[in-house]
Amino acid sequence: MESLSELCRVSVYEEFEVLSENVYGSRVDIVLGLPRRFPSVDEALTRVYPRVIEGGCYPLLRRDERGLVLYLFPKSGDSKIVWNIALALVTLVTVFVSGLSFSAPPTVKDPGFSWTPAAYMVGLLVPLIVHELGHWTVMRVYRTPSSLPYLIPAPPLQLGFLGTFGAVINLRWLPSSSEALSLMAIAGPLAGYVIAIPLAIYGISESIVVSEEALVGVQLIPLNVAPLSIILLGQLFPRALNPSEVLLLSPLAFASYVVFIVTFLNLMPIAMLDGGHIIRGIAGPKAHVFISRALIVVLIMLALVNPMFLMFAIIAIFIYFVSGGRHPGPAMSVEKASKYTFSTALIYGVLLVLTAPIPLL
Repeated sequence: MESLSELCRVSVYEEFEVLSENVYGSRVDIVLGLPRRFPSVDEALTRVYPRVIEGGCYPLLRRDERGLVLYLFPKSGDSKIVWNIALALVTLVTVFVSGLSFSAPPTVKDPGFSWTPAAYMVGLLVPLIVHELGHWTVMRVYRTPSSLPYLIPAPPLQLGFLGTFGAVINLRWLPSSSEALSLMAIAGPLAGYVIAIPLAIYGISESIVVSEEALVGVQLIPLNVAPLSIILLGQLFPRALNPSEVLLLSPLAFASYVVFIVTFLNLMPIAMLDGGHIIRGIAGPKAHVFISRALIVVLIMLALVNPMFLMFAIIAIFIYFVSGGRHPGPAMSVEKASKYTFSTALIYGVLLVLTAPIPLL
């Protein structure tokens, strides 16, 4: 540990004048002076962060009565990739089994790939994996310590679940800057959404209109809300429904439906959700707290008018109180507006609208 800490110290001393240094167990506090080689503090911090990470430490910059203080913590151990592989294999099984619960009505001959268990597995897992890889790619660019994506298995659809609880990345330390935080957060939903669109188009095109009589005895999942994207894509394949008919989504289309709903939930600007990361990165801590509370109020009001929004309100309230309603922000917290702020905010707003759940009449 001593040699690793020395590498971290050298990286800091090369970029900053140091006013004082104190050691508290495994933590080192370094009070920073002026940067040595760069005209601004932000440029010097951008240089320091990856070098300190590579030196075996986690950096955290904060202001207190001493001034600008850089805390150095020992780097934690890396997880073993065997867990990623094991969880992925189990998730593939549980999602495939979930896909077995779908079947086309007997009147439909040769329904095609979109009605197979594999289609449900592809439609659900591919966007989720691409979502996490979007995060992971930006983390690599900004040298943010993180694990590889984990797929999380869940009981299959036959037991009331979806076969997976999604995918996650273990963020081992905070991103270096507000720019890194917001870009890392938006990259995941954007990548997952883009890959989900063609899958949704194909799945919706293969969905079928059937009479209610043909579905007697068939267990269905009634959908009272639909993401705006599903509604818009459905306009590409107009179908006239009689009062006694229903649109039966193919497994691929239903998987896309789930992906868009999960994306919306993840984009809610609360705590450490992707939406919370984005708002904290582009608008700062006060705006993050205000917007989080405002969203909860809006969802409660919508739930009073339409009970279908109760689930979203409960999830938002739970996450808010579990997290304390706050976000720690970037590791190097000298706040500075990013040149990507406007584009990130624009993409975030568009994705939030396109995945928003709309009541079905």
